[in-house]
Amino acid sequence: MPELLRSESRSEVVRAQVRGGPVPAVILKHARDEPVCGLDDQAGADFLTRQGLEFGPRLLAADVDARLLVLEDLGRGRSLEALLNGEDARAATGGLISTARLTGQLHASTLGRQSEYELVRQALPPRHERVRVENARFLLDNEGRLLRWLAAVEAPAAPGLHEDLEDVARTLADPGPFLAFTHGDLAPSNVLFTPGGPRLLDFEYAGMRHALYDALMWLVTVPFPDELVARADITYRITLSSRCEAAQADSAWTRARATVALARTVNLFQWLHPRVLEEDREWAPGMSERAALLHHLARCRALLAPAEAFPGLGRTLASLEARLRERWTVPPFVWPALRALEWRSE
Repeated sequence: MPELLRSESRSEVVRAQVRGGPVPAVILKHARDEPVCGLDDQAGADFLTRQGLEFGPRLLAADVDARLLVLEDLGRGRSLEALLNGEDARAATGGLISTARLTGQLHASTLGRQSEYELVRQALPPRHERVRVENARFLLDNEGRLLRWLAAVEAPAAPGLHEDLEDVARTLADPGPFLAFTHGDLAPSNVLFTPGGPRLLDFEYAGMRHALYDALMWLVTVPFPDELVARADITYRITLSSRCEAAQADSAWTRARATVALARTVNLFQWLHPRVLEEDREWAPGMSERAALLHHLARCRALLAPAEAFPGLGRTLASLEARLRERWTVPPFVWPALRALEWRSE
């Protein structure tokens, strides 16, 4: 009998045993309500398989009409999320550093391969536009949602806000030397530690975009101690720098980090409604929406400081952060495995 691994609105995933085949088991993945995600998932797995890059499960077969993928079974292992929720700080920190290294290897290996990826993606039913253009357009088209937050807390919009947003969006749409194949939804739950090493799962938001989009996991999105963020950042940068000269230049690197951090922080305010001011709800397991907003603002501020760029957007977010901290006192989120590290850092 197939073993149900996950069932949600976006997809259903099962492990099935194979009788008399070259492999003992396969993963069957059915895309449900979001067919574009399913097609991007297929294109990502197919692209990596064709390139001989073992960063995720190999694509064995697919049926577009049935929205079904047959993927290599990577076997059982622990996710990065499981390590972080455990009790072994060394395993958790080592897992994050390994993830940063793997991500840098993925991007270094796919720099300049946009044509190869587009051939794979265009062979499938077309998407509305390239994912990086889609990300840039969303940022600009929903500027009003950020302004709505500013009005709700009576925080001023600094001069140059719109121009800075346009600058960030242009870089998202055309990352230049940082254009690489990205996972697109890099989260601790999507990193699996297998007997053959760490692998990435679920490429439903994959595509060619700014490489540091994936680095947002440790830079901005997921709370980690500052020392661990710095270690992950340098590990990723060294790995990417092997094939990306821009990553070797401090000025280009600090600006690239600030760009993606700003985009993600503004996105969070575009995704969440100001009703969070009246009612706090869960944003991710163990972390509320208010905690997520304050964490993003603090991390974005830290990454903006050395870049010395985007002053209008930076001052606007600083004013917004000050207003929100006047209203909210939210305990920071700490992973169970990292509680000792957080205590030592204090």
